[in-house]
Amino acid sequence: MRRRSFVTGITLSALAGPRAWGGEARHLVMASVVTDNDGFAARWLALIYTDAFRQLGVALEIRSFPAARASAEAAAGNVDGELARSYDYAAVQPDLVRVAEPTLLAETVAYARRADVRLAPGWSSLRDTSFRIEYRLGYPVIARKLTTVVPADRLTDVRNAETGLRKLVLGRSDVYVDNAYTVESLLQRPEFRDAGIRRAAVMERGGIHAFLNKRYADLASRLSVVLKKMRDSGQIERYRLQALHQN
Repeated sequence: MRRRSFVTGITLSALAGPRAWGGEARHLVMASVVTDNDGFAARWLALIYTDAFRQLGVALEIRSFPAARASAEAAAGNVDGELARSYDYAAVQPDLVRVAEPTLLAETVAYARRADVRLAPGWSSLRDTSFRIEYRLGYPVIARKLTTVVPADRLTDVRNAETGLRKLVLGRSDVYVDNAYTVESLLQRPEFRDAGIRRAAVMERGGIHAFLNKRYADLASRLSVVLKKMRDSGQIERYRLQALHQN
């Protein structure tokens, strides 16, 4: 019952704003898969997008979800979009439109503990591998790219990054693939700091974009223009430094 009330609350919040303002959005609820576990990145994104949407006259509400839940909420229309997904996410969320200007660049990295794991950069280095590969549930782009190269019996998912790293430490998997912002923040924790987990290879580098429900396609275009101006003026970098030094 509690979950039903929560989802209904999101739906009403997302829809009430545009209807109350003559069809133009004045309040948006955006899902984010980037949390405090991702170090300063969550603070950085909040600073960037709160400012960018304010410049467009839109109040922004950010709600954090596990990755799979964020996708489900966006697909169901229970939120107005997602704040931080890779460029290719549009292919798996047809009801969302990509904001063209990225906010930051991110790396997808293969991590390992075993000394014999030696990989070249790029997804093809995992082709027909005998290593046991894991990735985080709710990242369909990573999942799709892994399934094209990793045998099905060598590939599994985990619910969160902590579990993925623990399984590396326990020897229950050989390679864990995830976003570097998340993993390298976790590797600073006492649990993992001296565990011997290392970067085996960078799978890819790319921009991180916001995605809005298609009913806000015009807003997405205007948001891209604002983000470009913020980048060119140095404001996005200033927000990075601010987020980095916030406790």
